[in-house]
Amino acid sequence: MVSSKTDEDVLWRKYKQEKSQQAKEKLVLKYLPLVKHLAGKVIVKLPDNFKFEDLVNYGVLGLMDALERFDSERNIKFSTYAVPRIRGAIYDELRKLDWVPQSIRRKAKNLTKVYIKLENELNRTPTEQEVRVELDLTKQEFKQLLSEVNIPENISLERLIAPQDGNKLRLKDLIEDPEGIGPDNVFEYNQMKQILGETINKLPKKEKLVISLYYYEDLTLKEIGEVMELSTARISQLHTKAIFRLRGHLSRKKELLVG
Repeated sequence: MVSSKTDEDVLWRKYKQEKSQQAKEKLVLKYLPLVKHLAGKVIVKLPDNFKFEDLVNYGVLGLMDALERFDSERNIKFSTYAVPRIRGAIYDELRKLDWVPQSIRRKAKNLTKVYIKLENELNRTPTEQEVRVELDLTKQEFKQLLSEVNIPENISLERLIAPQDGNKLRLKDLIEDPEGIGPDNVFEYNQMKQILGETINKLPKKEKLVISLYYYEDLTLKEIGEVMELSTARISQLHTKAIFRLRGHLSRKKELLVG
């Protein structure tokens, strides 16, 4: 009996070497559940008028691009390579729709500025209370703000960044696929990996765990809530706070990042 791994190797060989469309279709079907999983993680943050099927279609575009670009001879799992590209395709299509109200964009931008300001003034990551005082918000008002800005475009690690040479890279690509970066970008990659790791390690314990489970273990917010015995809403809040903390700290390293 031929193992599933061997079967997949055969599909990759037929697709890459023989340009077999049938093999390509089988690979798409094989990884379609991954697309649906990622679409499911995004849909929970969107208004009710968005359809899951549309997000899946957007994700399939990213999957097709990943299939085309992936080097099956390299020692890296395809799913690791494909995840950021599938997510990126979904976010790219959402941005084209320009569905985020300007009022929410302004609130998210202002919150980012506050984290950056306090990070620079305190020379450390500000506490929630310090952020609330700066914003002149109560605990409930701050909680409501986090809920409002909790949208993929504002709070994802998948946002595009650009090293000084102008070549755009996705943050997840830098973390998971260093071999995919050209020689000219090796220094930027090493710097970025070190900075990002140090920044995540400085997060409060719960926020750090949420980031780890969401981006590295690829769990949904609901699954993380079950692991941590917290509500999905609370996990979403922790995720949002963590991303804005990271933005504030990383802004101090703007010689490597162009927002």
